[in-house]
Amino acid sequence: MLLKVNNLFIFLFLLNIVINMSNENINVIKNETIKMYKNKRKDIHISNNKVNKKKNLILGVIEKYSLNKVLPFFKSLIQSNFQNYDIAIFVRNVGKLLINYLKKIGVFVIEIPNKYKNIGIINLRWKMYITFLEINKNLYNLVFHCDIRDTFFQKDVFDYFLNHKPYTNYKSFLGVTIEDDTLNEKIDKKWIIDYVGEQKHKMIQNERIICAGSMWGTLNKFLEFCIVFWDKLKESPKSVDQGIANYMLYYEKFFKEYLIKNDNYGPVMTIGLTKNDKLKFDSHDNLLNFNEEIAAVIHQYDRKPQVVSKVINKYCPELLEIKKRIIIKI
Repeated sequence: MLLKVNNLFIFLFLLNIVINMSNENINVIKNETIKMYKNKRKDIHISNNKVNKKKNLILGVIEKYSLNKVLPFFKSLIQSNFQNYDIAIFVRNVGKLLINYLKKIGVFVIEIPNKYKNIGIINLRWKMYITFLEINKNLYNLVFHCDIRDTFFQKDVFDYFLNHKPYTNYKSFLGVTIEDDTLNEKIDKKWIIDYVGEQKHKMIQNERIICAGSMWGTLNKFLEFCIVFWDKLKESPKSVDQGIANYMLYYEKFFKEYLIKNDNYGPVMTIGLTKNDKLKFDSHDNLLNFNEEIAAVIHQYDRKPQVVSKVINKYCPELLEIKKRIIIKI
């Protein structure tokens, strides 16, 4: 299924980049913007949806990855029968093969301006999301942000959010995944101590890890989170976003009234720290959550060899031929 994006907000988004660019890059970006708008880019398709029917949005970033590294994400997305959605991916230092593939399947590809070259993409993505969402805030209902390389889809996750509790109990919400370990886990502990010190870490050390690699919500709350989050990231540019997110949501209790925590019983599974014997599949090789229902989204699957093999076989069998030097057909 080809994805559909409105040409007008492409123009507005790129125009906003032009306004904030240094003079040396303005003409290059401006010319490209005008050309893209006039030509109605071949990779962009006008939406047939009614104006008052807001779509949902997937956001992500890619830097320095080849097509092969991210192919399971996009192929599984296409096969998961998502309805009424757009996807916008911010890219930096990627090849033409990947960009051409993304455009061919209808992804809205946004190349990150060179002015941000010294900011790590994991932190920078929140700034990119803010710019995009502020311009297009009237177009979307729900927003789903996720890492790209280690995520795959099995079902339309927006359908779950729109039709299941606790999400249907909230007019506005921010959703997060919690992992199968606490903030005493070695890496997450270090991130928080590096950010706020040992004393504050001890006050939240028994809380379960909130993963910054997949977050979602109604556009208003997701955007509000991004704005607060980006302000903190700017103040501490050497800190890791996940450490700051956990401190914000647990210690400072931001968004307490709107926060929905999703564990591996829910539609989004984060399985990097999950014990192998808890991972179960149905007869069609769908990974089941702890309620033995098909999970909509799986994150950190690359840490589980038994899951990787099933994902490749199911969604990207062509990758099995790479060692034989067979070129992927696009």
